[in-house]
Amino acid sequence: MRTILHLLGLLFVTTTAFSQEFYQLRGFVHSESNEPLPGVTVRVVNANTGTITDKEGRYQLKLLEGLNRISVSSMGYQTEVFEVVAAKDLVKNVYLKIDQKQLDEVVVKVKKRDYSYEVIKQVLQRKDSLLAQYQNYRAKVYIKSVERLETKKVAPKKEEDTPAKVEDALKKPVITDSIPKLNLFECQLVRHQSRAGQQKEEREAVKRLGDQSTLFFKSVTDGEFNFYQNHQKIAKIGDNEITSPLSDLTFLSYRFQLLKYYIDGPYKIYQIKVIPRELGNALYEGTIEVIEDEWVLRNVDLQITKRGLLRYDEFGVKQQFEKVQNRWIPTRVTYHWKVKEGNTKKAGKTEVLQSDYAFDLALPKRFFGDEVGVTTAEAYKRDTTFWEQIRPQPLTRDEQKFIKEKERLEALVNSKAYLDSIDKIFNRITFPKVVYLGMGHINREKKTTWHFDPVLGLVDPLAIGGWRVRYGAGFYKRQENRKQLWVNSNLGYGFKNKDVIGFVSVSYFYNPLKVSNISLAMGSGFNVINGAATISDIARRSNFYRNQYINLMHRTELFNGFYFSAQAYYETRSDLSNFQFSSLGDRIFSNNAPQPFPTTHIYRTVFGIDYTPRQLYLREPNEKVILGSNYPTFSLNIDRAWPVSGKNTNVYTKLSASIRQTFNVGIIGTSEYRISAGKFLDTTSLAVMDYSYMRGGDRYFFSPAMYTYQLIPRTFPVFDWHLETHYVHQFNGFLTSKIPLLNKTKIREMAGGGFLYVPERKFQYSELYFGLNRIFKLGRERIRLGAYYVIGQSNTFGISNGIKFSIEPYNAAKNTWSF
Repeated sequence: MRTILHLLGLLFVTTTAFSQEFYQLRGFVHSESNEPLPGVTVRVVNANTGTITDKEGRYQLKLLEGLNRISVSSMGYQTEVFEVVAAKDLVKNVYLKIDQKQLDEVVVKVKKRDYSYEVIKQVLQRKDSLLAQYQNYRAKVYIKSVERLETKKVAPKKEEDTPAKVEDALKKPVITDSIPKLNLFECQLVRHQSRAGQQKEEREAVKRLGDQSTLFFKSVTDGEFNFYQNHQKIAKIGDNEITSPLSDLTFLSYRFQLLKYYIDGPYKIYQIKVIPRELGNALYEGTIEVIEDEWVLRNVDLQITKRGLLRYDEFGVKQQFEKVQNRWIPTRVTYHWKVKEGNTKKAGKTEVLQSDYAFDLALPKRFFGDEVGVTTAEAYKRDTTFWEQIRPQPLTRDEQKFIKEKERLEALVNSKAYLDSIDKIFNRITFPKVVYLGMGHINREKKTTWHFDPVLGLVDPLAIGGWRVRYGAGFYKRQENRKQLWVNSNLGYGFKNKDVIGFVSVSYFYNPLKVSNISLAMGSGFNVINGAATISDIARRSNFYRNQYINLMHRTELFNGFYFSAQAYYETRSDLSNFQFSSLGDRIFSNNAPQPFPTTHIYRTVFGIDYTPRQLYLREPNEKVILGSNYPTFSLNIDRAWPVSGKNTNVYTKLSASIRQTFNVGIIGTSEYRISAGKFLDTTSLAVMDYSYMRGGDRYFFSPAMYTYQLIPRTFPVFDWHLETHYVHQFNGFLTSKIPLLNKTKIREMAGGGFLYVPERKFQYSELYFGLNRIFKLGRERIRLGAYYVIGQSNTFGISNGIKFSIEPYNAAKNTWSF
């Protein structure tokens, strides 16, 4: 993974830099205890350039030939300075020592010396041995997660007026009953974990009832809280790593207060209050308990400060440690949370019980691989008797009643008589369905659904060329093995031009374990010439053309993380010079004439690969669940348009490649970058819609930073090779959390930049931007609103600047901010 400044070097390098020769200096920065240190500043003193280490402590610099002085510094550590002579690429690993004087000064500032600081110091001295208690272990794990719901009463819709959505139609019907309003998850699994944190689990029994979206820790891969490590990164909770109260630099982040001590058997236990020193963006508050002489954690009861949360409104963790085979291990862990989604309030708790530990097993080589978990085929088929035998603690009365009633209803709703009655209601034709909801026909036994557009969807007054009538219908089928089939169609007629357009598409998701999909689409209608046009130009008549097309696509995973896609495409293209438009476009745009060009045909194939090394995943009985990777994703595409004799065809060959990645930089925030390059290898016959376009900036809208530039005056085509780089770092409140008053607003900061190099135009452009954003909650959704100052520089138009605004939705399924 490349370091931040190395990315910035790619982003902002000028043309003169291409002629200079550099040597690379790379390595790792670790603490004395050999723990990677992210966010450390590594600076070339004589060149006034630098970088910061990534989450693995890795850094990489470019040095000019000759003597260079390097400074390595981080708060709480002694600065390391050394000199290197750059005559070739070099490797230098650095080990920083804790600046005990700086930490002692923080402790001394406490008005009354609290003994809790001595207790914490003793634990810190034992951290290394506690983190090395085992090489690996195996344990049996029981998980029970329960959420209790409180919902404001809303007038229910009549059942027969429910819209006939294709996918929703196959969901089990909601049945109002007196049973407790709960969401529940139960699981029994066997887990393996290495000292380095590698994991592997086998889920032997799984029970899921109700909505599972906000239940935490349904798998050990969700992330765990090991407070002996400096930081914890839990993607499902927040964007940042959370600073542990037992981190090496804990006295810079926390204050401690001894609440009491007590005797428990042979142990004297200190209970200590943990207090954040300031409203940090990702810290804990609560209590920890430490055993004297052993100097280990006995109990933990901590909550994450609200600035560190994203999906949850409140979140806390409790841990109970026991001595197992002379090792102090958490045998009971409890997570608790609260979250509000629209009219529903959820209060949840997950209990994790670990037992039957076995340490330092002789495991085969490569035991810990990319597959970090597997669910057996029998796991979802366990009956009530099985669960009663394996539960380490009984269910509550509400949980018993909930499960009993849900199982009864499960049998009811799957009975043929019930399915027939539901189908009859769903398939009934009513006035609301005909007019504005849409009609459907479902066969739950066969798991098929038809959907038909409502009357209000027949008329489209904003279509290209004025008023148009259209009608659409769809078909959906889902199989038990998660294979799925979609068929959609639409037909339309335009009054002004007396033309007929439409399409039909078929998509088959045929191998969920290989994420394999094949689709076929054909039709006639309109397409855009430049899909990268700015907001002000995207709807202009000059950006549209008539087409007739057929498109065949296939994508599959050949081996883990390596995806291959293939596309065969035919299209006839004609301009809109003889097409009649409505007057609406003339009122919105000036100089709104269509773009003329000769009618052409294109026979095109596109082959592409995407590869993400060490892609981690869970294997379900009929599904592969991708968890992500610590490595970048590499992409390569070759787009070829073929000549056909006797026809006016477009002929070209285009090659493109990219590398992209999102990664966390400790408590400093989250970085994302994308580097891409492309080139036409053959430009025998190109139509305007075949060009590669570099997008111009929008006037006020901050366009997606990974694919666009903010201050390029206008969109332009590129035919020879070009280089694009983009980089964004979300500090997630790292800086604003330390500013009084501002730290109460939940405002966060962002910075980034981009660089574009187009040799054929002798054009280069670079930009920097920084600004503030804030996350808002709308019902179940999260959106991020931002305002940014952008400054751009080009060798053609000089320096420009402006203020831009953005809006981004949160993708809870992928834990990312994306459209």
